[in-house]
Formats: sequence, C-alpha cells, structure tokens
Amino acid sequence: MTKANIFMNAGWFGLAGLAGSAITSLAHLPDPANLVSSLVIFAACWVMLFTRNADEYTRGLWTSGASLAFATLLILFLGLPFAEGIYDGFQHVANDAPKGTRDIPAMASIFFAVVAFYVGLFWKRLRGGV
Repeated sequence: MTKANIFMNAGWFGLAGLAGSAITSLAHLPDPANLVSSLVIFAACWVMLFTRNADEYTRGLWTSGASLAFATLLILFLGLPFAEGIYDGFQHVANDAPKGTRDIPAMASIFFAVVAFYVGLFWKRLRGGV
C-alpha cells in the first residue's frame, strides 16, 4: 500500500468519524460513542498529515483542505463572538436571562474548522484538480 492510498483511505475514515460525531451529537448518545468518533477523526488527520507529501495530488488535496480550514478559523475568530453577542442581545432581553452565559460552545470553531477541512479536501477530490 502506497502513501497516497493511505492518505486517501484516511480521508474516508476521517469523513466517517465526522459523520459518527454528528450522529452521536444529534442522537444524544453516550460520551464513549462521541469519544470513539473523535479519536477516529484525530487519528485520520494525523495519518493524513504524515502522508500528505506522497505525491502532488495528495499535497494539493491537503493544501485545499488546510486553506479552507484556516479561512474558516479566521472568519470564526471575529464572526463567532459577534454572533454570540447578537444572540445574547435578543435572548437576554426577551427572557431576562443572566448575562455572561455562553450559548455557543467554544468547541464550535474547532468543529467547523474540521468540517471545512474535509469539505475542502473532498471538493478538490471530486473536482479532480491538482
């Protein structure tokens, strides 16, 4: 098995782990199920990191995913606190809730960055570009 094949298979495993994480979150399954899917995503990303330079195609896939993930983090760096402030403004006025509570979890930016990485990776893969 070549490094390129390992990279491609790790991409599929990471996507499956991401789907598993979304299912466990939406279905409110126990924490061990979410831990397993998170470990699959983590392991797949590490495998792809070490095999990304197998050839020009895998390097292009990695670059596309990493660029989109980085852009997502930059947008969320400013956009998520802004969205939190607007949401809090509407909710606290309507419900008289105590100020200082966080409605959007901090892990949301990490989740969106990982999703953006896989969107960039598979979009480039579907397009077939280098």
